[in-house]
Amino acid sequence: MNNREKFLAQAGEDREALARVFDKAAAAEKKGIAMFTSFLSEREFMLVCERKKNIDSVPFTAFGGYEDAGRVMLCFSVDDCEYFPIKAVRVMGKGVENLNHPDLLGSIISTGLERKSIGDIVKNGSEWVVFCEEGVADYLADSLTEVGGCYVKCAVSEVFDIEVSLQFEEITGTVNSLRADSVVSVMLKTSRSKAQEYIEAQRFFLNQQLCTKCDKEIRENDILTVRHHGKARLSEISGMSKKGRIFITIKKYM
Repeated sequence: MNNREKFLAQAGEDREALARVFDKAAAAEKKGIAMFTSFLSEREFMLVCERKKNIDSVPFTAFGGYEDAGRVMLCFSVDDCEYFPIKAVRVMGKGVENLNHPDLLGSIISTGLERKSIGDIVKNGSEWVVFCEEGVADYLADSLTEVGGCYVKCAVSEVFDIEVSLQFEEITGTVNSLRADSVVSVMLKTSRSKAQEYIEAQRFFLNQQLCTKCDKEIRENDILTVRHHGKARLSEISGMSKKGRIFITIKKYM
């Protein structure tokens, strides 16, 4: 089995994305020039890191337009990669601060752009910032005129001119144990039985991997995602109450 086959082994639904990554690495090695991938989801990036030994001939660096970005682009190069072809599109207008991530993503995809050309979409103060491939930035800025019933105007900026300040909702609570269903119930402010429904329906991801076990133990700094209900991090486990319940703090991405 060659390295490409090993890299793509048991990739499942991620095979196409991983194949593109491997081909970029191979091209960088063959041509001796820097090669960039499209944006990878957090899960795709995790899978690449797990299979890194099969593309070790060319080192890579990852960047998504700002520190701690979720979706990242990879640069395969033997030299340090100081520039990534990423631009920031600022989305502004009256009522924009009341929009949400699905509103923005849906409107962006309706312009005809592929998801892989779009990085993170983050709320930044009274505006939104869309990180995207350099080649589609002007098209996106010109095409995105309305989002969720709001008329918007867009401006293309260099990523280093944007200072991203991620916003979180801090949620505190107590649980009998650090089981997934208990922690998810605090995250979503819902009942444990409802949390169990989400997990058993294959809508829960732990550190970007599908988790269907309600009794899976959650650890500090684990990333929790419930499809269509948001993403959060278990930021702190802070002791126990007199009744033996565990205090937890969750930071949910807004």
